[in-house]
Amino acid sequence: MNSPSSTAILKPKALKKGDTIAIVSPAKPSPPETLVEGVAWLESQGFKAKLMPNAHLNTGYLAGTDAQRLSDLVAAFEDPSVDAILCARGGYGSGRLLEHFPFEVVAQNPKLFMGFSDITMLLNAFQKETGLVGFYSPMLTSNLIQEDQVFTRQQWLRTVTEPVLEPNFEIKSIDSYTCFQPGTVQGKLMGGNLSLLCSLCGTPWQPNLAGCILFLEDWHEQYYTLDRKFTQLAQAGLLNGVVSLLLCDFSEIPEEPSESLTQHLKTLTQHLNIPTGYGFSVGHGFQTATLPIGVQAVLNAEVGCLTLAEQPVQP
Repeated sequence: MNSPSSTAILKPKALKKGDTIAIVSPAKPSPPETLVEGVAWLESQGFKAKLMPNAHLNTGYLAGTDAQRLSDLVAAFEDPSVDAILCARGGYGSGRLLEHFPFEVVAQNPKLFMGFSDITMLLNAFQKETGLVGFYSPMLTSNLIQEDQVFTRQQWLRTVTEPVLEPNFEIKSIDSYTCFQPGTVQGKLMGGNLSLLCSLCGTPWQPNLAGCILFLEDWHEQYYTLDRKFTQLAQAGLLNGVVSLLLCDFSEIPEEPSESLTQHLKTLTQHLNIPTGYGFSVGHGFQTATLPIGVQAVLNAEVGCLTLAEQPVQP
């Protein structure tokens, strides 16, 4: 296993029209009709879509056995005809693949790898083991096939298809944003789903977030479970050295009479005493931006503006 200091950053090639996107299902299954619809949408955008052999399987709450899901993911990285890999959806199951994953395949075949939620496990493991810049992005059957996902689709396409994203590429929220503590900080952009980062605690793939801007999102939680998860991150040392915190969508969380969700999140994070903001459009909300994991970025927490300080892709 590599350490962050010994792993060089590995940038994938930008996606261009005519490229082939492999569709994988490393977690929960998708209804077959949504996969068909997703393939049609990708093709309408000028891409070729390759549905991996096991992507359509359904074994209860998993999209096939661990071996079948792992086989598709590894094959997509190894296939020279595949230019990018897009996860169909999240749910549960990605973490089960890590123990037997041949990370050298990713290092030897760096490609755009995209997904969010449960895919947090893979994105952070790939980053730690190989330095691959992954993309916390909308997924095929969860977001991209929905016609009302205008911001989601446009921001995804812009982020992954620019030949080389210009420095100072700004990502702004369309949600209501609240600054908890002002400040402008540069650091390595890392993060993902709060629950899944907790699941990485104590594993070989627990990320080192020192010097990082950490973005977090989650959904279907309660106040006390959010408290539990932030406490776990702190006690596991994941928050040690984090330079700035960007709280994104915390969706479908019932508010309690004693405290608003905004105030609760502020209470849970204010002890960090770092630039922090809440309300960024990333995650399980109605619309979601695409964020690269592993590149330098600048967060202006006062106004809620995230700027990429380097390109996440190469020509």
